[in-house]
Amino acid sequence: MPRRTFLTGGAALAAATLAACSSPQGVGSPDSQATASGGGIEGERTGKELQFYLSAGHDYQPYLDVISDFEKEHGVTVTVQTFQWADLQQKLTADFLSGQTPDLVEENGSWWSTRWGADGNIMSLDDFIAEEEDGFLDDFVESGLTLRQEGGRTYGIPLHVTMGGLVFANQSMLDAAGVKMPTTWEEFKAAAQAIKDSGVEYGCALNNDSAYGRPWYLQNGVKWTSEGEEPMAPSSALEQALNFQKDLIYTDSLAPVPVASNEYSAPRKAFTTGRAGLIITGPWDISPIRTEDPGFPLTIGMPLTGAAGQSTTIAGSGLMIPAKSQNAALAWELIKAMTQTEVQEEITKSVGMACSRKSWAQSATVKDDANLSVVAKARDVAVAPDRAFWGSTSTAKISDAEKVMYEEVILNGSDAAAAVSTYQATVKPLLEA
Repeated sequence: MPRRTFLTGGAALAAATLAACSSPQGVGSPDSQATASGGGIEGERTGKELQFYLSAGHDYQPYLDVISDFEKEHGVTVTVQTFQWADLQQKLTADFLSGQTPDLVEENGSWWSTRWGADGNIMSLDDFIAEEEDGFLDDFVESGLTLRQEGGRTYGIPLHVTMGGLVFANQSMLDAAGVKMPTTWEEFKAAAQAIKDSGVEYGCALNNDSAYGRPWYLQNGVKWTSEGEEPMAPSSALEQALNFQKDLIYTDSLAPVPVASNEYSAPRKAFTTGRAGLIITGPWDISPIRTEDPGFPLTIGMPLTGAAGQSTTIAGSGLMIPAKSQNAALAWELIKAMTQTEVQEEITKSVGMACSRKSWAQSATVKDDANLSVVAKARDVAVAPDRAFWGSTSTAKISDAEKVMYEEVILNGSDAAAAVSTYQATVKPLLEA
């Protein structure tokens, strides 16, 4: 299950090109193209074939069933093409430039819908929403909606809403150590110590991926900002969050030293093999844990509360309609069909995916499962911390700088103050540019 997006330098450059040359009608659109009454344009596919770009692995059977029924109901063929996120971004960027776009696209929960919407390449959905019954948007969890809204306009509808920062615990180890599910930083450290003291090799395991550091930053009051001298401010709070994680590894010996890798499953494997009792992760690890050990005593806790409160990072995906869609009205109908509560419940039954409607949390599949109920509740404290950076065309370099900072401290045990200082000095001119 995708956790976050890595923006390649080439794609970032293409996005900058789009921002520079786009018009309210989007780029690559000849004047001869007729505007459709429901939005989008008229074309050779209109009313015949709806082209749908979907993230690889998200062609779940419940969605395919919805699409099959949709084809029969509307007398149209839905052609689904799946891409890895990076490939989807590059393909869509090229489509915008050519003016030949798909009709519906799954987006990755970052800046795609709002930045491309402001550029005129993604359609505002407000006219469609206005035709629905009052309160149509009210059933979608706010954290998922706000990601896709900018300037009073809605550019996407949330499909999946997941989050990082959840506490995964081995209930048997908690019981043996005589501790409860931790809810604060101090309780997490104490629980990890008690688990280790009970005879387990490690109390917890941290990840090599820098995205896993972000919940700690948020919980300690770190803000991402494009103004001022510190892009992640205040530096003191950022240093404290890094040092807390560093101490778990190098001072308290409660966690193994993470190894640099593009693979992020090491903590989960330490968890399922009984080498560690606690990990910080997201719903994407539920299915692999069940696969590796169907009888694993998994219990899930809410994101921890730090000095600044309880918070974590949002993940997931949504659906958006390109401005040059040849079947915009049909694409809107398919969005509604795919995000019905009943469909979302089937998705969760099928693959364990967390979904976007408030009513999804009230379905029997979710409310009768203690772990899924926590996932549903955690949607309310999930945010996109770096939204202030979304307008920058240096997103890739900024992400790389955060990765270097995290790895220097967590993987290499380096001084947090020095790593933070280097990050701030590297990112500030990138944002100014």
